[in-house]
Amino acid sequence: MRGKLFLSLLAKGERRSSKSTTQRLFHYTHGLKKKDQSSQTGPTSHHTKFMNPIVRELWEQRQATKDRMLSLVNQDSEAFGSENLQELTDKKVQFRHPSESQTTIDYKFKSDEFLREAYKSPGGTMRFGKVLEDLDALAGNIAFHHVFGDDVMLVTAAVDRIALKDIPVLDRDQRLSGQVTYVGSSSMEIRMQIHELKDDDENENGHCEHWLEGYFTFVAVDPETSTPVKICPLVPETSEERALFELGAFKAAKKKEARKKRSRVGIQLTEEAIEMESRAEQLVSDAFPLIRMPSLADPQAILMSHTQMMNTLIAQPQVRNLSNTIFGGFLMRRAFELAFSNAYSFGGEWPQMLEVDNITFDAPVYVGDLLQFNSRVIYSLPYGGQLDDVKKHSSKPLIMIEIECYVMEPETARAHLSNRFYFTFVLPTKATCKKVLPATLEEARRMVQRMAADEEQSSLGKGYLRQYDLLSRGK
Repeated sequence: MRGKLFLSLLAKGERRSSKSTTQRLFHYTHGLKKKDQSSQTGPTSHHTKFMNPIVRELWEQRQATKDRMLSLVNQDSEAFGSENLQELTDKKVQFRHPSESQTTIDYKFKSDEFLREAYKSPGGTMRFGKVLEDLDALAGNIAFHHVFGDDVMLVTAAVDRIALKDIPVLDRDQRLSGQVTYVGSSSMEIRMQIHELKDDDENENGHCEHWLEGYFTFVAVDPETSTPVKICPLVPETSEERALFELGAFKAAKKKEARKKRSRVGIQLTEEAIEMESRAEQLVSDAFPLIRMPSLADPQAILMSHTQMMNTLIAQPQVRNLSNTIFGGFLMRRAFELAFSNAYSFGGEWPQMLEVDNITFDAPVYVGDLLQFNSRVIYSLPYGGQLDDVKKHSSKPLIMIEIECYVMEPETARAHLSNRFYFTFVLPTKATCKKVLPATLEEARRMVQRMAADEEQSSLGKGYLRQYDLLSRGK
C-alpha cells in the first residue's frame, strides 16, 4: 500500500535536472537559505508556534505533507534503489485542474475562546492584519499543491487585490478557502474568499456570500539560481473556472504590457502619457496657494508631505517563513497597521478597510534586516466614489494610502525598496475629508499614476468577479 502511494506521489513530479530523486525532493522539502548570514538558522519545529493560530495550522499541514513525502522517498529509495526512482520521476504531469489545489480552513470562533481573543480588534471585529497573514499562508499552501513534487521554491510575487464588503464580528464561525485560477509559464494566480459559516455549511452543502475576496500571484523559481521555472499548466473544468481563467489571462497580459511600458526609454509620448502629465501639472498648480500663500489656501486641502507617518523595526527570527526569509504576511500586517493609523489620524474617525489595491514584493527580507515603513495619503476622494459592492458606504469619503518598505543598510549608508503597499479606507460617518495635493511634480506624477491604476483596476469589476456574474446570468 505504501509503495502504491509512493508511486502516485512521484508520478505527479516533473523532472527538471539530473539530480537524484532523493536529492531533489530533499532540497525541495527543506528549501534554501538565500542570504549568507552566520547568525541565521533554519526553521525549527518550534518556530511556527510564534505565528497566529491559523498560519501555524496551515504551515504545519504543509510541512507534514513534505515530511511524509521525504519519508516515502527515503524508505523506497532503500527498497528499490535510486535508479528505479529516477525512472519513475521521468513521467511528467501533463496538467492539473483548479480543484486539485483547492484548500479550506475554518475559524471556529464560537467554540475556541483563544482563537477569538487572538483575532479580536479594538472594535470587536475580526482583526484584518491577522487575516492578511492567513491569506498569504493559505495562498502558499494552494501554490504548493499545484506544484506538488516539483523541485521549485515558491515566492509571493504580488497581491493584485483584496476587496472587502464588511469585516464581521466574532460571534460566527468563518471559512477561508481558495484555489489556483490561472497559470502562466512560471506564475500562478490564486483566488481566495472568506464567508460566514451557516449551520448547513458545516457539511459544505449551504452557500453564503463571501465578504472578502483576494487575488495573489505566486512564482516558482529554481531553489539554487532563483530564476523562474516552468510549471504544469492549469485546465479549468467548470464555466466559472473557465471565466476566471480567461480573466486571469487578461490581467496577466495587462501586467506584461505595463512592464514593457515602464522599460521603454526615449520613446515618443503617447496620448495617454500626455494626458497624465497634464493632470499632474494641474495638480501642482492647484497646490500653489498651499505652498506659497497658505493663509489664502483652501482650508479643506492639505499637502501630501503633511500626511506622512513612519515606523522602523528589526526583522526578528520569530517571523520567518518556511523558506527562512521574513514572512510576507507579517510585512503586510505591519504595513496595514501603519496605513490604518495614518488613515485614522488623517480622517479624524475610526476608518473602515475597503481594499488592498496592490502589493508588490520587489526583494526578499531577511532576519536581522532593518526595515523602514514610510506611509502617506497618496490621494483622497472627499466625496467618495461609486462602491457598487459596498452600497452603505457609497459617496462616503475615501482615503488611499501608499506604504513603501525599505531595507536600510547602515553599514553602507544605503537602502533598497522591498515592498510597496496600497490600501483604501472609507470614513463611514463623515460627509467629507481634506483633499490631498502634491507639492512637487514628482509627487503629482505618483498621484496620477495611482489614480490611473485604481481606475483601470475598478474597470475590471469589483472583486474581479463582476464579469463572471454577468456571464452566469446570461447578460
